[in-house]
Amino acid sequence: MQRGRVVIGVVALVIGFLLLRRGLGLEFDPESVEATVSGMGLWAPLVYVGIVAFRVPLGLPSQLVLVGGGIVFGTLFGTLYGAAGLLASAVLLFMGARYTGREALVAKLPGRLRPILELAGTRAGALSLAVGTGYPFGPITMYHLIAGVTGMAFAAFVVAVGVGSLVRSATFTFFGSRLLAGEIGGVLQATAVIAAVVVVPLLFPRSRAWLLQALGRRSAPPPPEG
Repeated sequence: MQRGRVVIGVVALVIGFLLLRRGLGLEFDPESVEATVSGMGLWAPLVYVGIVAFRVPLGLPSQLVLVGGGIVFGTLFGTLYGAAGLLASAVLLFMGARYTGREALVAKLPGRLRPILELAGTRAGALSLAVGTGYPFGPITMYHLIAGVTGMAFAAFVVAVGVGSLVRSATFTFFGSRLLAGEIGGVLQATAVIAAVVVVPLLFPRSRAWLLQALGRRSAPPPPEG
């Protein structure tokens, strides 16, 4: 009976977010984000932060939404608003995972991510979380859930995710602001920035192993020192 209520609740939430997405006119492109947010007037920043925070149930990837934010707000404010939305969703996932419990999460965790669960509980966990959240590609929501069932302190989690969120947000909002400018040179410059953010973490063995593990390209990351 309890499981049936949970299923009904989940279905209702999914339908609700689908209807909300349709009502807001959000599609799978940055221009729809721009059109939706731009029409909100003084409420635009708050609406945008909400879209970023609830992008997963809305069925929108963070990259797309952040690019849209860069088009609307420019690099500086787009970065701040985008990072706020990413941090808000991260905190919700972190607290939800703590409430649900480790056993329930591990049972549903893909095998390739289970070694990361152990890494997240070490002294290097916060740094790894910041790198994973800031990296332009990868399952950042899973990182937040994993952190929630480790011994990581909430303050350390907020700092790590805050730093990573600023990096990810700045990367894509800068790209969006260059698109708005409409200059091919600016777009190429923004593309080079994204490429640099992708490549630089791969130059360091530990972060490279951790990221490749998360992306399913390696069997396991090296064990943390100490």
